[in-house]
Amino acid sequence: MLTQNTLNSAQLMDRILTALDNQAPLSVVSVGQTEAFVMAQYTIYPEEEFMRHREAYNANRGKRSGFFHRGIRFPNLAARDETVEAVKRSHIIGYNTVVEPAKSFTERVFAAYGIEPEGIFEANIRRVMMFSQKERFEQLLKNRRVLLVSSLAQEAKAVLESRYTKARPCSVEAISIYEYEEIPSVKEELAKIDFDLCFLAAGVNAVILASFIAWQLGKVACDIGWGMQSLITGKIVTDSWVVNHIGIDNLFKM
Repeated sequence: MLTQNTLNSAQLMDRILTALDNQAPLSVVSVGQTEAFVMAQYTIYPEEEFMRHREAYNANRGKRSGFFHRGIRFPNLAARDETVEAVKRSHIIGYNTVVEPAKSFTERVFAAYGIEPEGIFEANIRRVMMFSQKERFEQLLKNRRVLLVSSLAQEAKAVLESRYTKARPCSVEAISIYEYEEIPSVKEELAKIDFDLCFLAAGVNAVILASFIAWQLGKVACDIGWGMQSLITGKIVTDSWVVNHIGIDNLFKM
């Protein structure tokens, strides 16, 4: 994977701000383990192998929230094809650029589909960027029409309205999504709402919707993943992977 187009959190924020100021479409997505696994169906992994994988097991448990919520079931060729197309069309892509084997696996998936993003970033900075780039983040919100798309959308809307809208005036709307099958109805809702910036946290479904928002609606979409939880709690959402292999201090420096 190319490294000369790697963006740090400040540069990523500036790209989003530039798109907003110029009313230009922008799709910022993240290809985490689940997203890469979705794309790897029948390409990297044969069915027998991917159906035995823990990602398929976790996804097919059907959790509606929390760490094991995937919002998709396997096998799913339609989701694979939609995700591949969405990633190809995305302007900036986050993935695990630090820790192996996640880094190499994602890059292997990208190579299989000829995906060469114009910009990349370490996906886990999304957990901290509202803190590490506080001024830029508030500038993103100021006088914007903000839309939230997530299973946590309504909760995040209440937090944004109470924590940010007084100091940085903005309007906030929310659309809830839990499963891949809801994408068509969510697209219909998106087309009816006037917004400038959409924050999404919906796994692979966020990737598909972010591309739709940029290319069909001409808006700015940013998949913030676990950053949505950080936004709600006002604290950095961590796990052993982030703490032990990357380090919170390192994320703040990225």
